[in-house]
Amino acid sequence: MTTFSLVIHVIAAAVLVGPQLVLFLAVIPSTWLIPEERLRRDVTRVVTARFGMLAGLSLVLLVVTGLYQFYAGVPDEVRENLTDYRFGTIFSLKMVMFVIFIALLVLHTVVIGGRIRRLSDHVIANPDDDESTFALDNRRRTSFMLSALMLIVAFAVLALGVMLGDDSYAYELR
Repeated sequence: MTTFSLVIHVIAAAVLVGPQLVLFLAVIPSTWLIPEERLRRDVTRVVTARFGMLAGLSLVLLVVTGLYQFYAGVPDEVRENLTDYRFGTIFSLKMVMFVIFIALLVLHTVVIGGRIRRLSDHVIANPDDDESTFALDNRRRTSFMLSALMLIVAFAVLALGVMLGDDSYAYELR
């Protein structure tokens, strides 16, 4: 069962990070070619909503399988004496980075995404408002930069997960 849980954990991580990378490198930059604001907003909304469903499911699976891995897969000696092993440091750092990732995801989705939606609606209703168009472009740049940061954090979490999976490294005494 531990191997099955690990397989699901890795698939969930791939499903979370893979589409995030595709959105960052291909989908969102492609929307920059759409001159009509309403169409651009609608395309972005559909793509990000579908990614959101994948991300939500992946996050739930990552938490459930991660907890299972920790309690069923980590030897009792290591789990009970985390500070004595590299595992404890790596695991703690991975959890901090995962929480940072979740915080960035919420910030990006709720705060930045909400501001972009409101500004986009305003620009659609007032196409000659250059100040709002400029503000919308700035929010989109902020969103793109935050997405880059999220990818960096996600890759760090993946790397730390790989380190945890290397028993000969993670279970060494510090």
